[in-house]
Amino acid sequence: MKAAQVPRSFQQPHAIEPKPGFLGGVMPSRLDRNAKMFLSGAVVNGVSNGVFNAVMQLYLVSFGFDGQGLGTIIMMNALTATILMIPCGILADRIGKGKMILAGFVAVSLSMVSFFLAESIEMFALSFALIGVCNASATVFTPLYSSFFEKDDMDKAFGLYGLINISAMSLGSLAGYVPPLMVNTLGISLNAAYRYTMVAAGSLFVLQYLFYYMSSLSIQERLSRELRFNLKSKRLVLKMCGIGLLANVAGGIMFSLFPYYVNQKFGVASAGLGTLFFVSNLAMALSKGTAASFAKRLGGMKSIAFGIALSAIFLLLMPLSPSFGVLAVFYVLRMGTRFMSDPLITSMFMRSISDDEQSTANSLRMISMNGGGVVSPILGGALMERVGLDTPAFIGGALTLLVAVLYPLLLRREAEVLMENGEQR
Repeated sequence: MKAAQVPRSFQQPHAIEPKPGFLGGVMPSRLDRNAKMFLSGAVVNGVSNGVFNAVMQLYLVSFGFDGQGLGTIIMMNALTATILMIPCGILADRIGKGKMILAGFVAVSLSMVSFFLAESIEMFALSFALIGVCNASATVFTPLYSSFFEKDDMDKAFGLYGLINISAMSLGSLAGYVPPLMVNTLGISLNAAYRYTMVAAGSLFVLQYLFYYMSSLSIQERLSRELRFNLKSKRLVLKMCGIGLLANVAGGIMFSLFPYYVNQKFGVASAGLGTLFFVSNLAMALSKGTAASFAKRLGGMKSIAFGIALSAIFLLLMPLSPSFGVLAVFYVLRMGTRFMSDPLITSMFMRSISDDEQSTANSLRMISMNGGGVVSPILGGALMERVGLDTPAFIGGALTLLVAVLYPLLLRREAEVLMENGEQR
């Protein structure tokens, strides 16, 4: 992560007493005011995303869109973010993280207004394109958050973020019960109930930027004096981007349209999805929270490969499920194993990148992640409509097994360097 002179808050951080058991494996040794503000934003983000995950695709289906239509709309987010990611990363090194967060605030506000006015594929695609602008500006979030911690605390810091963010997302998923309740008690249409539920989520989505901006106010940054592409760790970034792109295609062709998939296969509505997301997100939060402790025992790279490989097996079993209940078990197990690796991957990446190229390097990594989001919804929707509803799961599971092999194969050298420096086992 940040080398040598990382930007630090002017506010003196206070030490956190070491905690036994689970908290000891999650809580960094120090949390300053900026970190707490950022984590507060993570809570708001998690709740709003939980609502969107449970309701958004069903809201779009209520307009009569099919799988390919949904894929077209959703991929606009990733397409715009991919195009703007590098310019935003370079610009962030020039103007500072706070100003980039304000730019994201403007973009997300416009996106929410257009989303709730939209009724056609074209208008929804426009709103998702604006969300992509917002996500491109969010390239500063990972460097900003990592700047609040020492290198030795990085695994725990990202594990804590994942635990808090995903736990909040789990709570937000319970909003799936709200639309049918509104239909029964208020006598409104299901489309209107979805809209009202998502207006509340959209307001929270905008509100999160207040906390992120406040977390950036008292940091000291070393800004670039010119707009230039500054990247020394080319080999590491190239390998991380390549694997990240494949990993996101592997998961995205199935899970970018997962609510549509279970709705078409088992007739599951928002309440069932809300319950499933609530449980699975808790499993994901627990796995992210325990990632640092797991890495200490097994080793960082082995933990990454093991979690991804195990998740691939559960994904391959999902289309063989005879009922939604059985599929739900495999889904929860897949989420609980796959995302244990994320905090460890992010921590390894950020600790291996020097301070003066973090925003640019992270923008490239996010491009690879969003690049998968451009391809996977369109590909997944086409496979579901033209080949078979279960086809994306089989292809995604096979590609995920390949990803599990590529991490230790291509990144063994970087892991050994960190181990020699005493930063990762």
